[in-house]
Amino acid sequence: METRTVNILGAPVAKLTMEETLGFLEAMLEKGKPGQIVTANAEILYKASRNPAYLSILRNAALVTADGSGALWASKYLGDPIAERVTGVDLFQALLPLAAEKKWSVYFLGAEQAVLDLMIHKIRGQYPELPIAGQRNGYFSRDEQQALAGEIHDSRARILFAAMGFPRQEEFIARYLEPMGVCVAIGVGGSFDVLAGKAPRAPDWFARHGLEWLYRLFKEPRRLKRTTALPKFIFAVRRQLKNKGI
Repeated sequence: METRTVNILGAPVAKLTMEETLGFLEAMLEKGKPGQIVTANAEILYKASRNPAYLSILRNAALVTADGSGALWASKYLGDPIAERVTGVDLFQALLPLAAEKKWSVYFLGAEQAVLDLMIHKIRGQYPELPIAGQRNGYFSRDEQQALAGEIHDSRARILFAAMGFPRQEEFIARYLEPMGVCVAIGVGGSFDVLAGKAPRAPDWFARHGLEWLYRLFKEPRRLKRTTALPKFIFAVRRQLKNKGI
């Protein structure tokens, strides 16, 4: 399945709305062919542009969505604007009721066990018809990955939600996509913490003005080092446009 994309620092970011993205994923699930979905913000796009292995994951993914205002700004600056953001947490929350309606079984992977348990408790209350095939916290070693992929396969899950942060969740999915046997595997970052109520989302005003990163920084000062990727991302996108014009 193909879709229109814009090249941002070498990564093909889809020009799909949330509704179109859900339709794309539904088609994937009906077809049954496994595919990886990457929800890429400015930090991920910049890191991928500096790391061939990360960039390869994005290029081989079935779909890369614009997770954040940085990706929207870049697409507009490059003259090929994306209509709206499709963030990991929004896609996660939009897929849950659809999966419950369609009876697509899901597997939750990531976060601390207490957070994972709390989130699943809330999801069961909200979507009692959702088939939950299995769950596992995000604390496992590299040596345990193959066995975990086997457990996911045996669960017969159709959708995998992995919340372990970039690049760990993307690397795991890329390496074990086919052995896991899922149709759709999505990296959703800190979404489990959000749904569990442990990490509040930014107020609407911050979201509308593309300042969610500032709100998160205020709430989590330890993220300061990560925000240094934002100006680097901007300069890299400007170089891309300049080189394109040569």
